[in-house]
Amino acid sequence: MNFIIQDSESIGCMVDLLSHCEVTCQAEVWSMFTAILRKSVRNLQTSTEVGLIQQVLSKMSSVDDMIADLLVDMLGVMASYSITVKELKLLFSMLRGDNSIWPRHSIKLLSVLNQMPQRHGPDTFFNFPGRSAAAIALPPIAKWPYQNGFTLNTWFRQDPLNNINVDKDKPYLYW
Repeated sequence: MNFIIQDSESIGCMVDLLSHCEVTCQAEVWSMFTAILRKSVRNLQTSTEVGLIQQVLSKMSSVDDMIADLLVDMLGVMASYSITVKELKLLFSMLRGDNSIWPRHSIKLLSVLNQMPQRHGPDTFFNFPGRSAAAIALPPIAKWPYQNGFTLNTWFRQDPLNNINVDKDKPYLYW
């Protein structure tokens, strides 16, 4: 099975479609989707690019309590990877109460703020999703001795296409 999200536009369609499904179906899909996000940094990157955090936060006030728990879990995973200022402002606005009354699910959303600083990877990185022009362009090696002042140190990590054939995947590094 391939657990890499291929079409980023389908994420928005999934969010819209799930609002018309039964609660048990929603719970199953959201728990599976959270597991898929945890499997790969590429999935997190794809979901971040389409603004999934904002889409989910806009739906939070109208979902069932069980679904809210699953969405908060997913938001925690995504927010620990990346969250924009706009998304963070939206999250804080959902915590603002009226007349000293907390909005629905706001206590659950506080746990997202708690999970945000818990990163499980590098603070900065290059993401090469396999699309055209996804590369770092360096000057030709022949020119390197004559240029003073830059060094490149890096680790390479390849997310497997699936976790079934991890040992069979043989990555190639062209230098």
